Amino acid sequence: MSRPRKALSSAERRRQLADLAASHFHRRGFHQVSLAGIASSAGLTAPAIYRHFENKQALLAASIDRGLDIVETAWTARAHTSLTDALADLAAAAEQRRDLWILLQREMRHLDEHQRKPLEARFSAFAASVRRRVGEARPECDPGQVAVLTTAILAVLSSPSVYSMPGHTAERARLLGHVAAAVSATGLPHAGTDRLGGTSLTPARTPAGEASRRTALLDTAIELFHDHGYAAVSLDDIGAAVGMAGPSIYHHFPTKSDLLVHAFTRATEQLPAGGRRTLDELVDQYIDLGVRERLVFGVYVLEAINLPPDPARHIRASLDAHVTDWCRALSAQRPELGDTDTLMLVHAARAVVHDVVRVGHLHERPTVSLDLRGLVSVVLHAPLPARSRPGG
Repeated sequence: MSRPRKALSSAERRRQLADLAASHFHRRGFHQVSLAGIASSAGLTAPAIYRHFENKQALLAASIDRGLDIVETAWTARAHTSLTDALADLAAAAEQRRDLWILLQREMRHLDEHQRKPLEARFSAFAASVRRRVGEARPECDPGQVAVLTTAILAVLSSPSVYSMPGHTAERARLLGHVAAAVSATGLPHAGTDRLGGTSLTPARTPAGEASRRTALLDTAIELFHDHGYAAVSLDDIGAAVGMAGPSIYHHFPTKSDLLVHAFTRATEQLPAGGRRTLDELVDQYIDLGVRERLVFGVYVLEAINLPPDPARHIRASLDAHVTDWCRALSAQRPELGDTDTLMLVHAARAVVHDVVRVGHLHERPTVSLDLRGLVSVVLHAPLPARSRPGG
């Protein structure tokens, strides 16, 4: 006869619920998650959760808090060792809490200010600590270069949060830690050495008439979604921003989700279709698109979860086909890579583009395109760690 399982203490139950909730929020988004669903995962009834958390926001805050605990502990555990070792530990923690990066970027905006501000401060302090370590390891770099390197490092480590990746957890963490270390050593051009920056590559859209109003609505909607989150923006908000009455928008876009669909479709249609382009061509085209459509890239990473099912599948299929082109081109250059390692490197490289063009003011660097070409090349050509198994 088996022994009855020991009841969890209140603190243990809170940790269990926070970890389960993190997975739910990551997969489905705040508004699609119910306390009843989380309770069911824990073998509880929904009312039982209220013994531990006041509401869904409190549970989300606890989920983020737990994730930050794990990441901060890993980062500070070997504070006096090499940056490479510290990044290896951070990669393992990021793999353990793959949900954290999406919770920070997409879900945290659903918290009340008194819940959100302390978590934002914690993450800002963590990111500042990473920047300091990178700056200490790269004293020849100016602050802008250090910021780019730090953003790229975190993009590599957080890429499993955004993309479903195959392979074993330990091997995946080892490879991404290895790639992050390679990124930290990347040489970047100094500002002023080239003028291929974001603003010079952004063409002005000047259509006329109906097309002009439609484009203005799309561009304004994406800017508002990027700054405030899809759920927080209404069609009336968008109309007010372009000087158009709310009902008039329906002539162009019947629903708010139509704006997402059209913006993402417009971007994916700019990706090369078919052909057998070289890896350099694919990378250059993607970087140029990222610089031109930086807000769309940012909104897609965070808000694709809000797309209606059929358009979501179509857009995802277009992006998957482009990823497949990258994988084919990388495999042609690096036949020693297995499919799993190839896919991980491609997703990590594209994540670097996404984050550098959308985070802070890095896109304003006059060398941003050159920065990205160098960083993406380092990611794609990073040697495999000694103990990584070919094929993942």
